[in-house]
Amino acid sequence: MQRVRLEESIVCEGSRLKDAEIDHSVIGIRSIIGRGVHLSRTIIMGADFLETDGHTPAGEEQIPVGIGDGSSIECAIIDKNARIGEGVTIKNKDGVQRFDGPGYSIRDGLVIVPKNGVIPAGTVI
Repeated sequence: MQRVRLEESIVCEGSRLKDAEIDHSVIGIRSIIGRGVHLSRTIIMGADFLETDGHTPAGEEQIPVGIGDGSSIECAIIDKNARIGEGVTIKNKDGVQRFDGPGYSIRDGLVIVPKNGVIPAGTVI
């Protein structure tokens, strides 16, 4: 961890965080949190593996496991091995109670990204 502000949060072993602000959150095992990320009242389940590069077995580039640079997440559950791109905003600012979107669901106002879910860069939820 380098230049990370933590407030009433838990960070599990094997996690990598730089220049992030995290409050009232739980960061699970082997979580990767990019630069400039803000997490509030969020649970990040972590990852089952450490990814050494951002490529699929076929050699195609993909969003790396973890939370991309400049993303902001509030009141969410991010399940294991999720891939959140750069500049993603997850806040449910409209207070939607139930919705199923591409790569995520909202239940009782809480945004849930399922295991192995992918949220492309720049997405606003």
